[in-house]
Amino acid sequence: MKYRFTSILHPITGNIKLRFIVGIFLLLLLPGSVFAIDIEEVVWGFNNQQTRNQCIPVSILLRNNTPEAFDEPLQLNRLQFDGSRVGAPLVRKVFLAPFTSQWVQFYPYISNSFQTDWSLNWGPGFLSGKKLTRAENNSNPNSELSDVRSRIILSRSDGIIRKVGHFKQFPEELFPPSVTATDSLDEIIIGHVPRWDAARKVSFMDWLYQGGIVHLLPDDKTGENLVFTTSMVELNSPLEFFRIGEGLVIRHNLKLPQMTDNVLITAVNKIHEREAENILNHPPEVKQSISVNSQYNNNGYGDINYNLLHELTELTHPDHNWPLIYLMSLLYLFMIYPGCFLFHKRQKNSRYRNTLLFVLFTIVCFSTIFWSIGKRGYGEKTTMNSLLVATPLPGNYFDTTCWINSFVTDGGLYQFQTTAESSIITTAQDMERVKGFIANGIDGKIQADIPAFTSRPFMFRAKVLFPKPECEIVDYQLNRDGNLEDLILKFQPGLPTAHSRIQILFREKLYSARQTKEKDGSTFKLNQGGVIPLATWRAKLHDNFGLSTSYPYRNQTKNISEVYNKLYETLVIKSLDLTSEEEVVQFQGHQSRFKLFYYCDIPDEFKLKTDVRGAQQGRILFVYDFALPEKQIAENNESSDQ
Repeated sequence: MKYRFTSILHPITGNIKLRFIVGIFLLLLLPGSVFAIDIEEVVWGFNNQQTRNQCIPVSILLRNNTPEAFDEPLQLNRLQFDGSRVGAPLVRKVFLAPFTSQWVQFYPYISNSFQTDWSLNWGPGFLSGKKLTRAENNSNPNSELSDVRSRIILSRSDGIIRKVGHFKQFPEELFPPSVTATDSLDEIIIGHVPRWDAARKVSFMDWLYQGGIVHLLPDDKTGENLVFTTSMVELNSPLEFFRIGEGLVIRHNLKLPQMTDNVLITAVNKIHEREAENILNHPPEVKQSISVNSQYNNNGYGDINYNLLHELTELTHPDHNWPLIYLMSLLYLFMIYPGCFLFHKRQKNSRYRNTLLFVLFTIVCFSTIFWSIGKRGYGEKTTMNSLLVATPLPGNYFDTTCWINSFVTDGGLYQFQTTAESSIITTAQDMERVKGFIANGIDGKIQADIPAFTSRPFMFRAKVLFPKPECEIVDYQLNRDGNLEDLILKFQPGLPTAHSRIQILFREKLYSARQTKEKDGSTFKLNQGGVIPLATWRAKLHDNFGLSTSYPYRNQTKNISEVYNKLYETLVIKSLDLTSEEEVVQFQGHQSRFKLFYYCDIPDEFKLKTDVRGAQQGRILFVYDFALPEKQIAENNESSDQ
């Protein structure tokens, strides 16, 4: 009995030893780069948290522990619970000298899902890699998804995220080199002059110009005002507070431990009140905060980016002949059974062979039929539908957010590339794996597989070179309630003429406007009676998302212009960064500034370079922010008092 047991055990242990030896041999054959790098630290966003529905910077500190240089591409992949990859991987080439460390940044999109992890992969086939975890307690990075933007202290380059006083420090060396990666940043406290390269200085000033808030403290060593150079010299103004574009800079005489949330909020609110007093005929009425929790939905609209991509996808949904497809499907099932069974019974000789031939013929025949009637697409045309929001930056640049869907009739691996200085591209979804890759940065691109008569939606953020017109506020007038009665704007040169809608947002109201063309520009004037509160759009978003382009029958003709017009309200809400019905109802807007929304066809400068042979169509929403001048208001005040 013992002999029989040993004889059975011997081949088993032998196989185990053989597998172990083979495994060691295969590992030795793998290149050294598989084990070349270690992940020492991971920083999510600006304060080590993930902001939903945004592309955030993920800073990874890598170390090469080998005597050989590491010079290979890295992949950042989104993972599901089972470890499978979804979306398109983010790829970046990295060089690490022997026994050195380096910070590497990726810009992934953070969706609403709590069911995703991330991994950094390298080596042959990107099979080797490690999961990314939080630097604090190695917790799940998805455990602190947030809708709140970050307030941070800009610290010197020590590479460690730590909390000092009431805010977290953020190392200056990790500040993104492009404004397109700063969407999750709200306010910065600065107590020293950062040692930045030219790209980071421009990125910081672009972020400030678009509405960022900077709190300047005295130099932490000398106690004097900070002195900035090159592209940041505008920060040297000695004023207590001043604006750069839409952004706000505030000087404080406090020390860092004294800076709290209440101090920052109070300082910003006082400045807004002082700016409002300069343009009003009389002190503004104190508006009570509206409690809407019991009346309106406090939940978010969901992932607005995903909803916009869904709308564009529905524009080019294939118009299949579904009745014929259903009929052929039933006929196919009948041919398999009982058709195959009846054919088999009628055979006398070579029954088995003839039956197999019958099944094979049926499969080939119906496959050809389904391929023929199923490939009929949306007008059989390759089409790219796009939506953009563009806000001006210093110089002739615009910061753009684009949602695009490419529908193709010929399947293949297609490439889409921006002409921007810096771009961030994402598929903005965590359900489908995309065959291809994304390379962000200068001339960023996405390469993705698109089967025949299907769509590939994605979005990107880009800084685009485009001539920015000069604007002059010719005249305006406010009534005693603080509402606009008249406004005249002059643009030189004029804005694109193929527009569909013009509106001006002042405080919580939208005013329709019209454009008159002139020889060297264009003039905008208010339309009498075209005033609506922004709160009236609170329900439209819920109604439109996922429904505005859905039809009971897929072969029903879609009015593309009508669909684009319906999406205008959604783009305005997105540009205002409003994420719930309650926020739309409570929106007050700035008391002394207004926004111009100009909705028109996409200029060629904003279109992508691609090998997709089809028309690129869509709309762009230009968003201009202006401050009401004080001088004319003072004159109006004097005339109204007499």
